[in-house]
Amino acid sequence: MEYEFYADVFFLIVFLMNLPILVLTAVLGGRRIKPGRLILAALFGSLWNCLTFLVPLLPVSLELFLTLVLCGSIMNCLAFSIKRPQELVKADVLLLISAMLLGGGLSAIKEMFSLSGLEACACLSALCGAFAAFAGGYLKERQGRRETCPVRLYYRGNMREFLALVDSGNRLREPESKKPVSVISYEDCQGFCERISGILYIPYRAVGTRKGVLPGIIFERMEIQVGEECLEIDRPVVAVTKEPLSGNGDFSMLLPESLLFSR
Repeated sequence: MEYEFYADVFFLIVFLMNLPILVLTAVLGGRRIKPGRLILAALFGSLWNCLTFLVPLLPVSLELFLTLVLCGSIMNCLAFSIKRPQELVKADVLLLISAMLLGGGLSAIKEMFSLSGLEACACLSALCGAFAAFAGGYLKERQGRRETCPVRLYYRGNMREFLALVDSGNRLREPESKKPVSVISYEDCQGFCERISGILYIPYRAVGTRKGVLPGIIFERMEIQVGEECLEIDRPVVAVTKEPLSGNGDFSMLLPESLLFSR
């Protein structure tokens, strides 16, 4: 018995299956969904599957191992910018779990609605896309209200950790570079960055007060821990205020919402 193989249809089916798998991996791992990176990762996975199917140079067991480990790791790195080995291992496990779960869902959709493989993959991708849009909007709104996260600042070989409040109302920008500006109190700077090479002046306007300026410092690096993901920002601008930021000590830093959602 002979079969005709359509590489373009196979590529599209695998691509439409990879997208919801990556979306579910992001949801299970608490990672932000970046459509462009997910599409790139799904395209790579589709290309890998086409090449291994058309050019079967390796034993089946070795090919399966490389698909699960090597291809899966590259897809996770492309989709989520993972840099730490332990995070990559966890993401690989979640990717495998997502593939198993959605593989069963794909079979169920095909049987329930008598769809072809391509139609079932398209429906599954659409459902996952709608869910991702809803979940992403909900999480963004929630984080923008009262979410806190650990932040590490680095300056001249020293590091200090802050608990930052993600402040949707923080619209401070450094005038020249237009970078978003975080805020810490002068008290928390003592013993950490008392000797600085230069100061920026950042204009601000608060509700019920006159406009003014805040002194700002360019730090070497900032690390923001958002769930399992660590965002690294080079040369962040941080303003310093004399007043304490929180009366009860719930947080020690104000973090602009744009730092989390514009990257």
